[in-house]
Amino acid sequence: MSEGERPPHAVLVRSPEKFLPTAVAAVLGKRKKQPALDFVAPVRSSWGLIAESLPAPEADELAADLTAGGQPAVAAPTSLLESLPAPVLVTKAELAGDGFDVVSGRAHAAPERQSWSHLAALCAGGIEVRESKTITEKAEMDIKEKAVRIGISMATGLPMMGGKKEVTRVVETRDRALTLDLLFLNPSRRLRVEARSFDYSLLGPKMAHAAEVNFAILVNEVAARAPAALRGKGTRGFLNKTGDWRYDSLPDLEREERWLLTLAALKAAL
Repeated sequence: MSEGERPPHAVLVRSPEKFLPTAVAAVLGKRKKQPALDFVAPVRSSWGLIAESLPAPEADELAADLTAGGQPAVAAPTSLLESLPAPVLVTKAELAGDGFDVVSGRAHAAPERQSWSHLAALCAGGIEVRESKTITEKAEMDIKEKAVRIGISMATGLPMMGGKKEVTRVVETRDRALTLDLLFLNPSRRLRVEARSFDYSLLGPKMAHAAEVNFAILVNEVAARAPAALRGKGTRGFLNKTGDWRYDSLPDLEREERWLLTLAALKAAL
């Protein structure tokens, strides 16, 4: 890099609540002279991190165009993009007045406290989980199959055994796994709660009998204690009871988390 040359820059939408993929796509389409529809899916996939490495002047122009298009944006050196820390699974915790107390977890044994004032982002969501399994079962033979077996039996003199056959097929099941990630800064930490393996006794008298209900209550309790923390789409869905908290996959959720964590670190969120 020559003297005076600026390093590559990233471009981020500044408002998680106002982020609108179609509006961003319209700006990108106009800049590249292509149909806006071509950019909607990629923008949805990348969330508010619109570009990761552009020449600084181009990044500044893109941020300005996005802002003019109703999507306030900021350009920042690519080197300032945050990397997500590895998740630490928490199975039991306490909601203290000044922090989140980890009591135990499958991936973390030592107790710790993370201050609410250091909670940068709160990201909850339902992750679609697909599983395929092969099953073998008995099925009735059709008329042609029975005729063939009768013919063989008559030709060989051997009795025809049973009237069913074994059939193997692949069955795909879909489920959802509720996940809550608490992203902290200074120090960088990602604490993860998985709905089905968490002890909800910390909710006290608010604790219900269903894990999904308790999960939603937990999201509300944490959000109330850390009002300054950025909230992902799924978190807002739980808090506002809109039902808009589903994610295509865990990587999809984590891409949103990286965007929010970077906004928090840059103090650039609106």
